[in-house]
Amino acid sequence: MNIKQLITAALIASAAFATQAAPQKPVSAAQTAQHSAVWIDVRSEQEFSEGHLHNAVNIPVDQIVRRIYEAAPDKDTPVNLYCRSGRRAEAALQELKKAGYTNVANHGGYEDLLKKGMK
Repeated sequence: MNIKQLITAALIASAAFATQAAPQKPVSAAQTAQHSAVWIDVRSEQEFSEGHLHNAVNIPVDQIVRRIYEAAPDKDTPVNLYCRSGRRAEAALQELKKAGYTNVANHGGYEDLLKKGMK
């Protein structure tokens, strides 16, 4: 092997090691969903003020159809709903589906989301 081939091999080997990504911290599915969709807390304003997910918008369930455009004007936007137990979120989900929203999910209760790593 001549010097040129040796240098080329060394450069290729060093490039392979240099491009390896640093280990990444695992991200839960719930955390991924939190950053790629609209989160709506359908509890009352009082409940929302006592604690809510960081990027959540408060639209009480009885106002969901009237105010959904504030958070998700596009009916294909991923919309994640939660409340205290999941019951009001389910009612909101049904209303949004009737209104033509196609990508809506009920994520249950606020405390359960916190236990899953949501913030």
